[in-house]
Amino acid sequence: MSSEFLCNRWTLLVLRELLLGSTSFNDIGRGVPRMSRTLLSSRLKELVEIGILAKQKSRKSTSSHYELTESGRALGPVVMSLAGWGQQWLEVEPSLKNFDTDVLMWDIRRNTKPFDELPDPFIVHFCLTDVPENESDYWLVFEKGHVDLCHIDESFKVDVELVVSVRKLTKVWMGWEDFSTAVADGSLVLQGPQQYTDIAEKWLGHSSVAHIKKHPPERRVNY
Repeated sequence: MSSEFLCNRWTLLVLRELLLGSTSFNDIGRGVPRMSRTLLSSRLKELVEIGILAKQKSRKSTSSHYELTESGRALGPVVMSLAGWGQQWLEVEPSLKNFDTDVLMWDIRRNTKPFDELPDPFIVHFCLTDVPENESDYWLVFEKGHVDLCHIDESFKVDVELVVSVRKLTKVWMGWEDFSTAVADGSLVLQGPQQYTDIAEKWLGHSSVAHIKKHPPERRVNY
């Protein structure tokens, strides 16, 4: 019964978004951009019906949001263990063949945190060099204790520009390659005031599973 509920396509990824703090339909959808909105709506309804989620009406508007119930929160170790297993055992290169730029940037937004050494607002422009032009520009906006992700240039006054391929950014973000090494060899270029570029690794951060190290190649699981 557990596998019948949880092993439908996308369900575990939807749960991941909820466990990592997304509550609105739109935010959950941004974390699973390849999932159709019709299917997402259906899957959320199913999770409500089996008691993993509760749908709540927002007090200040007519919109709704979703909250994990006690049984939903209890799935946290299950979902995060899967993430940790993949980080530890799956091969890097096959993982990079099917990367999704939106998913990567949304995960960066979620894990990046503002701190006192940055101005308010603080804006970072990501210029991605190995994707089509309409997918190459993103902006992280640090403002009032929050971080937002934009894909449209709203005439931002950029503090730091980061020029890098998606493949390299993914490797650095996931902890598969060292940030400082990528900067030193020029595969990750930072442009902006030194006071901000010198602490770029601090404000950019890493994936929540980056601390989990890969096993030696001969022991990893192949696809």
